[in-house]
Amino acid sequence: MIDTMSSPKKAPRKKKPRDMTADELMKEINKLNSLLQDKLKIERDTEEEEYQALLRKMVGRRVLITVKGPHQGKEGVITRHAGDTFHPVNWYVKLPDGSETRKHKGSFKLLPRQDASDASFDEA
Repeated sequence: MIDTMSSPKKAPRKKKPRDMTADELMKEINKLNSLLQDKLKIERDTEEEEYQALLRKMVGRRVLITVKGPHQGKEGVITRHAGDTFHPVNWYVKLPDGSETRKHKGSFKLLPRQDASDASFDEA
C-alpha cells in the first residue's frame, strides 16, 4: 500500500513516540532540551549585544529638552539609562548646572554629535 498523503521531501521519523522505549524517549527529550537551551542562549546573547550597542550609542549624546517644564530649551548630556529593561525609554540627562534629571525618550531631541576637540560641560 502506497501512502499518498506524505510529502516526498520529508524524511520519515525514526520511530513514533508511542513505539519508543522510555529510555529512547528520555534521550530524545534530553537532545531536544539541549537544542532549546542552545537556541535560547543565542537569543539572549544577541539581545544583550543589541542592548550594549544602544547604550554605547546613546550615552554621551547631547540633547535638547523639548517637553514643557523647568528644563525646557536646556541642553544636556545623556549619562545613563533609567530603569532595568533591555529597551530603555527613560534616560538620565546631566544639565549645564550640574544637576541630573530623568527624561523620557520623547521629551528630548538628539543634537548632532560634537567633535572630540569641542569643550563639553559633562566633564564638570
